[in-house]
Amino acid sequence: MDRQEHVHIISAGEKIAIAYPAIFRELPGITRTIVFSDSTVHECSPDPATEKHRIAVRNAVTAVQEISASLAIPFIRVVIFPPAYVSVRSALAKCRREHPDARFTFDLSGGSKELCLALFSFASWLGGEVFSSFDEKTARQVPLPDRTISSVLVNPNHQMILAILLNRRDKKKGAARGAVPAVQMVSTVPESPAGPTVWVPRQYLYQQLWPFYVPSRTKKEKPGDPPKPVIRYRKGEKPAAEISHATFSGFIRTLRDAGLIEEGYSPESRKEKSYRITEAGEIAFRFFSVPATGSLVRSVLESS
Repeated sequence: MDRQEHVHIISAGEKIAIAYPAIFRELPGITRTIVFSDSTVHECSPDPATEKHRIAVRNAVTAVQEISASLAIPFIRVVIFPPAYVSVRSALAKCRREHPDARFTFDLSGGSKELCLALFSFASWLGGEVFSSFDEKTARQVPLPDRTISSVLVNPNHQMILAILLNRRDKKKGAARGAVPAVQMVSTVPESPAGPTVWVPRQYLYQQLWPFYVPSRTKKEKPGDPPKPVIRYRKGEKPAAEISHATFSGFIRTLRDAGLIEEGYSPESRKEKSYRITEAGEIAFRFFSVPATGSLVRSVLESS
């Protein structure tokens, strides 16, 4: 049996060359090492103390690269530009798509506060295990809550709904920045840092999903059966099985209960509900959606 791929992510600091060999006592199965470093580390500073620190971090990263090479472990260096939260999110989402079945571990003993906080924020989304020295000689694991959001995104219809909401938001983002919204929505969720609030009416969302609806198979497939092709229809064409409003409501309810979308009403009409994607929904989409689901999903993922 092939060994499971194990991606080990390190936040760059002065002492990572010492911590890296020590972590192998806890994690002997590392198959790929990625070091995340702040962009400022690769800049020059007129302040002698700052410049000394930056040189030490660069030398430590080079030392980790040499250790990886001696162990035949692929090494990647990722430079994070501000804002760290957005840059780290994009880098980790890309890593998750490239290594969907890997085990992820993090060593956050070094690096800036912004870098470490961003990596820590997304570790649980990868099912990752976090280690840190906490000023001790050996790294200890940091307990994290279990996440099951990935199972929600297994359904391609859930991916498509989130893609529609994200695409709608991104298209209106530029215009919304300089305009006062004509309709204020009732909401208890804070604004996403990724952009302004864009609400999508339920009927519009249903119509956009309709051509791409993928019905769930009720017949259990046998191990030897070949996979059935997924038929994609252009907008306006009839799908293989028409999506009912009850089925659509089930999709919406699952996404809403998981905290991936928010439901609201317009003050002008209390009858038709509207929806927007939440911060958690965008993270889940970028981490767990599959580009092969559809061209819209792929284009939204590539725009990150």
